[in-house]
Formats: sequence, C-alpha cells, structure tokens
Amino acid sequence: MTTTTQPTTSHRLTPKKFHRFAALTEMVTWSLLIIGMILKYSGVTEAFTPIAGGIHGFGFLMFLAITTLLWINNRWSFGQGVVGLAVSIVPFAAWPFTMWADRKGLLEGGWRFAGADEQPRTLPEKVLAQFVRHPARSIVFLLIAIALVFTALLLIGQPYDPDAIADRVN
Repeated sequence: MTTTTQPTTSHRLTPKKFHRFAALTEMVTWSLLIIGMILKYSGVTEAFTPIAGGIHGFGFLMFLAITTLLWINNRWSFGQGVVGLAVSIVPFAAWPFTMWADRKGLLEGGWRFAGADEQPRTLPEKVLAQFVRHPARSIVFLLIAIALVFTALLLIGQPYDPDAIADRVN
C-alpha cells in the first residue's frame, strides 16, 4: 500500500516563485527609492525619501535572505551565489539576474529536505531544512530577523548623506 502526502505550503511556494517574488520586490522598492530621491533633489519634497528608503532597505534585506536560501537549496556555485547577492546593489538588476538564473536552470526543482530521504549536514543546510519543514514559523522568524537587522542599520544611520559631507567641505 502506498501513501501520498498532500503538498505543504513549502511545496507550492517553489524556489522559482519565491525568488521571482523577491526580485520583483527588490525592483519595485528600487523604483520607490529612486522616485523619492528625484523628488528630494529636484526640490519638490524630502518627505518621501525616508519612507521609500526604509521600504527599499527591507526589500533589499529580504532579497539577500531569499537569494541565500536559493543558493543553498539549489547548490549554486560560489560565483553564482555571490553574483546573486551582488545584483541587489545595482538598481533593477535583481530581476534580470532571476530571469538569467531561470534560463540557466538555477531555479528549477523543489525544496530540498522536504522529505526524510535527504538529511542536512552543514549549518546552512540545517537552516534550510528548518525553513522547508516549518515554512510558516520560518517566514515569521525570517521577517523578525530582517526587521532586527533593518532596525540596527537605521540606528547606525544613513550610509551616505551628501548634505552632511557638503557642510563639512564648505
């Protein structure tokens, strides 16, 4: 007698769909940030920039986290993983990277460690296994971790403030 198991949420949210969501979010948040910067430096208003910057910062960290999960899950090479992370720095580069990775087959397949046939060995694989086996809890944990990192970065301050630099030079 064979038994079949119903797909869990982690199986319906495939690595490909998850990474596409992250890349699209990164692209949209870049757009918001650039619009905010245009409004600020054209003299219209500075009010939108901190909001757009915060939204983009959260989207940026989310893309990094999801790309790291895919790097582990799909066993990307070191170079592929580093490029996957690096594209988040370049405006609108996450989506083309995701399309390239999809064409190369780097997003294919399901989630590793969903069943008992493969056991995680390394720490990154153990983290991935927890994510796959307990997706709701892991997504909540991931969002909390991103929020904590985001908060810490906000407390540190802006990475670059041209007005402050201009005041020091003059």
